[in-house]
Amino acid sequence: MSHRVFRLMPSAWAALLACTCAHAGYQSPDGHFSLSGFGTLGVSRSSTDDAIFNYPGQGGGATKHASPDPDSKLAVQGTYKFSPTVSGTAQVMTKYDAEGQYIPNIEWAFAKWQALPGLSLRAGRMGAPFFMISDFRDVTYTGTAVRPNLEVYGQVPVSQFEGADASYELNLGGTTLTSSVWTGQTKANYATALTGGPTDQITLKRAVGLNVLADLGNGITLRFGRSQGKLSIDSASAKDVGSQANELAGYAQYYADNAASVAGGVGGGTAAAINASVAGAKANAAGFAQVNDLLNPQGVDASFTGIGLAYDQDNWVASVEYTKRKTKSFIADTTGWYGLLGYRIGKFTPFVGYAKLTTDRTSPNPVQTNALADSGGFDTDFDTAAGAVNAYAAALGDGVSAFMASQFVNQKTSTVGVRWDVHSGLAVKAQFDRITKDANSVGTFLVPDPTVPSGQAFIANKKVINVISLSVDFVF
Repeated sequence: MSHRVFRLMPSAWAALLACTCAHAGYQSPDGHFSLSGFGTLGVSRSSTDDAIFNYPGQGGGATKHASPDPDSKLAVQGTYKFSPTVSGTAQVMTKYDAEGQYIPNIEWAFAKWQALPGLSLRAGRMGAPFFMISDFRDVTYTGTAVRPNLEVYGQVPVSQFEGADASYELNLGGTTLTSSVWTGQTKANYATALTGGPTDQITLKRAVGLNVLADLGNGITLRFGRSQGKLSIDSASAKDVGSQANELAGYAQYYADNAASVAGGVGGGTAAAINASVAGAKANAAGFAQVNDLLNPQGVDASFTGIGLAYDQDNWVASVEYTKRKTKSFIADTTGWYGLLGYRIGKFTPFVGYAKLTTDRTSPNPVQTNALADSGGFDTDFDTAAGAVNAYAAALGDGVSAFMASQFVNQKTSTVGVRWDVHSGLAVKAQFDRITKDANSVGTFLVPDPTVPSGQAFIANKKVINVISLSVDFVF
């Protein structure tokens, strides 16, 4: 892709070569400073050119042409201990972003105070704790599969938040219970098409959350999480549609407000037609007026809830996660879940998985397209209002429908793969995903231009897409 700023590969290969020789990160002689890192060199290829396979929000990815973009990343993390109980941590990561670039970004930058043996407090920029493996979602070396499951982890395309959290660990017999609360705000850029326009920005403010993790022993871990906040979306394309809707709402309302006086001036059948159009004009105006608030939500309620189970004992490894996303906006309510099962055979872990993403609710299109009668030239302003509504209401409705359609994301994925632990700190993975998306669904794919025939056909029809992925994960 010509817009790609390809900055990752040389440094990532250097880090990979280094990690094959040294398994541990650096620690200063006095023990105050430590440096570590992780990364992935990945490549994926899908069976279609009509849509792009990626991590939702990225500005590109894999098609029939193999691409490193969905999974490749490199990060370095440093921690300095100011005292036995106070430390600071910073993490810099480069991965493919919404603008289609590899740009180093400060992913983490926080201070930590171990107030009590079981109580820790942190403040700054940290990993957004929406999922079972939130803190390690980018450290794919720690996972069995090539990447966190998209049907679940693609629902909330943010990886960090700025704020504070508190965690308390309590031992209850054979169970270790860790409870954490957090608050802050988060934002992320999100690519919805490759048409050259600016990316959307998703912001969640006044966010609060609770996570409870129970280590039951014998390799069993349970997790519950609940987060909520005020969602805002900044989208240039949505603002454009909203502006057009407001303009048409003004025309429709002008028509309704002046219909009686104009009808009185023209009389006859023209007056009857105008009077018959008043109810439609009012309905049109009310519907048009809803579009801007619908497509440009500002500070609306949003929540995300998840439960998970992980098992890692002897040769068996398994995980299950069930999640629900809800918003009071055009962003759809969704349910996503997955299950994964693997079995270690020496240094190899073959695994299988299944996942499903379901759209629970989409917003109705408020646009109405009632035709309005004009005055036959008696009042030019009145006729201009009627003409604008008649000419552009249908196009506005189609535009709003396109936004609504982008929120239908039903898909399911069957997965088979194998992980090879070459040695400590280095793993090679191969994975095959068979993704089935419903008719009229975008799934988790990025459609480069949903207005062209190939994009429309991809969305309209049920599709089965095969994806092959290879990755080398490393920590150092």
